[in-house]
Amino acid sequence: MEQTDLIAFNQALLDEANQLVEQSDWWQAEERFKQVVQNLTRKSVRSKNVKPLLTKALIGWAHCLIEKGQLPEAIKVAQKALSITPSSEEAKNLFLNALVGLGKWQEAIRQVKRWLKHEWQNWRLQLWAARIFAQLENWTDAIKHLALALKLSGNQTEPYEVAAQILERKGETKRAILLLKKGIEQMPDSPTLWFALGQMQRNLGQLRDALKSFEQVLKLGHDTPILREIMGQICSEIGLTNEALEHTLKGLEQDSENPNLLDLLAFIYLQKGRTREALQVVQRLARLVPIDPIIQFKLATLYHQLGNYPQAVMAYQRTITLMRGTEMAKEAQQILETLDRYQLEQVFMLSMEDPIFRTKLIRNPQAALQEKGFLLSESSLEVIQNTDFSQLPKKHGTPQRFVS
Repeated sequence: MEQTDLIAFNQALLDEANQLVEQSDWWQAEERFKQVVQNLTRKSVRSKNVKPLLTKALIGWAHCLIEKGQLPEAIKVAQKALSITPSSEEAKNLFLNALVGLGKWQEAIRQVKRWLKHEWQNWRLQLWAARIFAQLENWTDAIKHLALALKLSGNQTEPYEVAAQILERKGETKRAILLLKKGIEQMPDSPTLWFALGQMQRNLGQLRDALKSFEQVLKLGHDTPILREIMGQICSEIGLTNEALEHTLKGLEQDSENPNLLDLLAFIYLQKGRTREALQVVQRLARLVPIDPIIQFKLATLYHQLGNYPQAVMAYQRTITLMRGTEMAKEAQQILETLDRYQLEQVFMLSMEDPIFRTKLIRNPQAALQEKGFLLSESSLEVIQNTDFSQLPKKHGTPQRFVS
């Protein structure tokens, strides 16, 4: 194959791999990146144009490995990329991410220091140093590198975000908020900084201020399901249930099967006293995540509240099966036993009031119970089967009728 054709062929493979990355198909993308690397590392390949392509392929491969959780392999591939292009910021970032992911903080800071000896003006490396020192709780060095990163970066949002996170971790949330506000003064059209500010304000309990910051994010055109979820939660917490409902429904327009938004929607319906609508939403959730015990417990509770005892019993039973031996299972079991006793009492009361039901109980207890919508435990069924309903007293004032 001609060298020009080889470059074109591998560029096409690289483009295909990047499209797969956008679709989060890490396995297929990795195969394409590996194929490009293999094609371009043959002894017969001599073109100078190979180097940029090979570096991109190795970076893409390392990215896929990190996403798949194969961090040791990602380190090796990122090192290969750096051996070809030592100045590559992407390769450095992937290499450090993999080290940090493995908890190799000391090794990561040693590497950053080596790079900084020759690239002290690299604000991204200064930011990495700040992150790592903060993780090691070396606050003096963390703040020093933060200051350098902020000074060197110009109008970049990332240093402000990271600086705020580090200050918050250090217990200086108010200072973090002031720093974000300073960043917003310089970059008022940054949805990222407004979002970070809103999160900080929310963490401090400044819910109305946080809501205003998140509204700025919306005004800047950054409308996402997670933003709508957060705004819905805040509105719900401060009693703005109509606004909470609006945000949640807007989020679901973007992601109709988002479990967090559906869970929030059910809660808001309950806040508004719309229990049946809340039940419908939790039913949707249960179809999406049928083995989630918390959803089953919520489903059981709503059925219970609405007096649908058979469905409540079945949902409580599913909760117990999914969470056997846990506190939730014990609570579900206690409720189930209480519900069972209540149903048993209802059966006896109804048998004294309704002679037709009474007669059906005598003839076929299970069919009679099913017809009335009761679902009893085995022990309660045994009580019913061993009861002579013909001997029970009729409720005072109830007409006496005999059904043959």
